Amino acid sequence: MELTEELKYRLAYLTLRLVFDAKLSASEPGKHPATLEFLDLLAGTNLAGEGAGRRYASQRDKLESFIDAEFGDDVLALCNRLAAELA
Repeated sequence: MELTEELKYRLAYLTLRLVFDAKLSASEPGKHPATLEFLDLLAGTNLAGEGAGRRYASQRDKLESFIDAEFGDDVLALCNRLAAELA
């Protein structure tokens, strides 16, 4: 699959969000303040200020849907393997 520069950045962004989602879903979000702060920067949220004592609301289904629609099942499977490996 040949990707344009824009699609490469889009895939990297969605995959990074998937990795963050796996990490934050697997443990107490407040234990990862830098991850929450960086996700706030990327996604325009305010999770870092709310992270302590709150449960993270997973975006996995939405992120997977975007990746599948834009890049297909094989790329989605690779992104999920990467997220599991890095989380």
